[in-house]
Amino acid sequence: MKKTKKCGLLIAAVTVTFALSANIVNAGECVRIASPESSGEKLSTDPADQLSAHDASLVYGIYDRFIGLNHSFEPIPALATSWEPSDAGKTWTFKIQEGVKFHDGSDLTAVDVVWTFQRLLDPEVGSGAGASILDFLTPEGIQAVDDYTVSFTAKEPVAEMPLLLTTKLNLVVPEGKTGEDLRHNGVGSGPFKLVGTLDPSAAVWTLEANADYWGGPPKSACLEHSVIDEGLTLVSALKAGNVDLALSIDPAVLGAVKDDSNINLVETGAGTSQLLAMDVRKPPFDNLKVRQAMKAVVESQAILNTALLGIGELGNDNPVPPAWPTAYTSEIKQQDIPLAKKLLAEAGYPDGIDVDLYTSDALPGMSMIAQVYQQMAAEAGIRVNLQISASSSFWDDIWMQRPFTSSGWSIRPPAVGLSIAYSYEGKWNETYWYDRPFQDLLDKGKTEIDDAKRAQHLKDAQQRLSEHGGAILPVFIHQVAGIRSNCSGFKPHAQNFNLDYHQLICN
Repeated sequence: MKKTKKCGLLIAAVTVTFALSANIVNAGECVRIASPESSGEKLSTDPADQLSAHDASLVYGIYDRFIGLNHSFEPIPALATSWEPSDAGKTWTFKIQEGVKFHDGSDLTAVDVVWTFQRLLDPEVGSGAGASILDFLTPEGIQAVDDYTVSFTAKEPVAEMPLLLTTKLNLVVPEGKTGEDLRHNGVGSGPFKLVGTLDPSAAVWTLEANADYWGGPPKSACLEHSVIDEGLTLVSALKAGNVDLALSIDPAVLGAVKDDSNINLVETGAGTSQLLAMDVRKPPFDNLKVRQAMKAVVESQAILNTALLGIGELGNDNPVPPAWPTAYTSEIKQQDIPLAKKLLAEAGYPDGIDVDLYTSDALPGMSMIAQVYQQMAAEAGIRVNLQISASSSFWDDIWMQRPFTSSGWSIRPPAVGLSIAYSYEGKWNETYWYDRPFQDLLDKGKTEIDDAKRAQHLKDAQQRLSEHGGAILPVFIHQVAGIRSNCSGFKPHAQNFNLDYHQLICN
């Protein structure tokens, strides 16, 4: 995968004054973990109800994945130890790890897996990604064969079912547990247990080691999670030793820690996409030519260099990085101001348009990208009025509620990434773009058995989204985690929600 130069070469050092965040507590033997993103009052320990990386920072310690995903985006065993297709890929049979117990002492068996995935398909659960990604399944098609074997029978053959089951939400919960049960009292089988009842308004959330963990006891006795959504405050706390692990650092402040011998920076490949989402139901974004004009003003390289200081990769208005072999093209769209003006005139806006763009610092670099876009768009007569919101309330009060907003999605395999935010079934279809040709291509890209045909369907779906959809996606950020040099055992995944604390320890 193509990568830019290392961040240390791109960022000039800046001087910071330490400001201890009020929500960081010296926890002694606990490892102190800080996330830059908040879910606010919607914070939940129900795996089916994850809003942001904030939820994930907790649930990925409490629960185990059914199937894991390695750094090459290939499915790997987790609770499912092996799998085998039959009936030309229509049915897949999975063997489950034996001897696993939930934190309440009950045994984890096939019925728990069945319950977990049936919940994700249940519209009453309201899962943001379950129904859209797993739309090839029915609840009746998920069956317990015996205590440690489960079968998934699809509506038609699915060549890459194990990969599609690696959805963010595939964390196994006990049979019968509902959203009401799990939201503030998460019960999983993972290496850490939730201490007490989750209070979304708290400053710190504590997980304690599960000494009976089936994979062996975790190395740390406990973890203390907090949110520091201001970039300089986060790196100041990291430098002062009041945070042991910063899950993601804003590129704009990396210079403050790049030369600190007490901190190790670890950079991933293409991670969270940074985009602007247009609600295609609302004028002027209901006009295809306006959407195309809004995309034509973008100079992706300038956004990458200015807003992310080169810590990332270029995008093409779809969730698959152009550098990936699975992308529909490796050629990057070029800025075309005359074309943008022409398209606006044809759409009935010869004098340009005025739009409000709602943004925030809810993700590193988000508001800066909006500011750079504002300057680019002005060249074509697109007058962007920035509305900057508090990061703590952005996902609750702004996202998917305003016609034009900043957004971001953690990187996913193509079929999953295209499903989660653009599918007919997607609760999180943030652009409200429901396109039958795209959906047909996506469905074929999930179910086609022939490898070459399946790959082409997904590429055609990407192109359709890029040219017709409501997403302006110029860049993917490289996740950069900061970890104190006395700590070890943590490697960030390009998926910012995909977290493994099992071997994490600080001496």
